[in-house]
Amino acid sequence: MTRDAAEAGRYIAGMSGIREMIDRIPEDREQLVCFGEIFPSSAERQQLETEIRKILADNHQVSLVMVNLPAKSGVAFRPTVPMCAQSTVKAIYVGAVLDFYPMALTEHRREIRDAIVLSSNEAYLSLRNVYGTKPIRAWCRETGVDEGFAGQPFPRAYAARDMLKLWTRLYCFLNNGSDGAGAGGYYTDSALSAAKERLGDRCPVQTKAGWENGIGDDSTDYEYAAVPPRYLDGDPLNDECATNDSGIIYSDRGPYLFVIYSDYPWPWSGSNRLYGLTEALYKIRFEKG
Repeated sequence: MTRDAAEAGRYIAGMSGIREMIDRIPEDREQLVCFGEIFPSSAERQQLETEIRKILADNHQVSLVMVNLPAKSGVAFRPTVPMCAQSTVKAIYVGAVLDFYPMALTEHRREIRDAIVLSSNEAYLSLRNVYGTKPIRAWCRETGVDEGFAGQPFPRAYAARDMLKLWTRLYCFLNNGSDGAGAGGYYTDSALSAAKERLGDRCPVQTKAGWENGIGDDSTDYEYAAVPPRYLDGDPLNDECATNDSGIIYSDRGPYLFVIYSDYPWPWSGSNRLYGLTEALYKIRFEKG
């Protein structure tokens, strides 16, 4: 099972149009939104809606956006609601660095691998100390994402829509033949990705998950009994719990990009709810009626 590089590369030229489409996603904070040229069936929409409602019924928040590249269409739920974005930022940062400094893969291969595959904070921060924020700021400008995203090592309150726009740029990098000596393989092996665990035996995936256990920024020890903190104002900056996933799925119907944010703490108590979402996204077919 391998990715068809020629097929994947076909969609690079249309990425600016994809970003414009993402910016036009209609606002609806309560309902799943379908956008683009064609829509999925009502049964497929219902399956995805059911998975979303399970999370909401569990007293958690969720935000997602997915774009199917061949169909130039997608689905979204609360895509502009700010949520804790870690540690999906590492995928974008490493891609931007390699885009600007290809030799980084030779000079700092271990740090790059550990930042993506293991989601190592130490490796990621080491790379930021060496390469700074110029590459990621350039990607933010190109994709129309606020450069404030680049200034924070661990962005706390960014929208799934913005992260997906940055993944459109990462998609171009990973599929234009310029990813050094195979950095794309690290994204295939990234740790604790729901999409990789759920779909990796069916199709190629390149993902970056993220998680936060709910104990704040200053602690160095994980609290395995962490529960979502109680807050009254709904401010995601007061909720340091996150179980997120983002990436590219090279399905038999062509590639699609997705971002899912939730405020489940790490580690999960019970089953990982993102499994159901990634499965429901995978099953969506965008077909003209």
